Amino acid sequence: MSKIILVSLILAGCLNAKILYSTTVKSVYLDDNSKDVAGKLLPTNAIEVLQKSSDRVKFALKGYVNPSSPNVIYYSNGDRIIALSFAKTKTPKYEIIQKAKDGKFDEVRVVAYTTDDELENELKLMIDRAKQTYQESCSICHQLHKESQYNPNQWPSLFRSMLSRTPIDKKDEWLIIQYLQKASKGDIK
Repeated sequence: MSKIILVSLILAGCLNAKILYSTTVKSVYLDDNSKDVAGKLLPTNAIEVLQKSSDRVKFALKGYVNPSSPNVIYYSNGDRIIALSFAKTKTPKYEIIQKAKDGKFDEVRVVAYTTDDELENELKLMIDRAKQTYQESCSICHQLHKESQYNPNQWPSLFRSMLSRTPIDKKDEWLIIQYLQKASKGDIK
């Protein structure tokens, strides 16, 4: 009987897990009460909400870490698509899901805190807004580059080199970069 109750509780916890996405660059903290910003969560990256208290959310994020640079959690293995970054003095605690093989990155799960605002459960709406803003703003001066024309590591510097010539709001910079990087991999249609 106790095994059935335990399995039921585990399943209920899994079903109640809520996946949200940051709509903007958000400050991240290492504990629930800290005012000291430890890092930044970038838009469009899935976080699993573990607990909500007052105005903070405790979350888990799965990603990849280059063992020589433990303060950056990447969206994918081998590409420099940043999901979550921490200050050099604020190394996060994370669990290794799978050790790196053949020069790739370690797969990890990190737990941290952020505020409960500017989080959405619908990724498609953000992606559609990023895509529309990119298409409308970047086709003013030249023919629009296809998302697949550049690889994920090339898009940030290319986009930033032209950003000042566009009407794109500074707060949308990372949203569009994340869109371009993930779309270039084929992860976003």
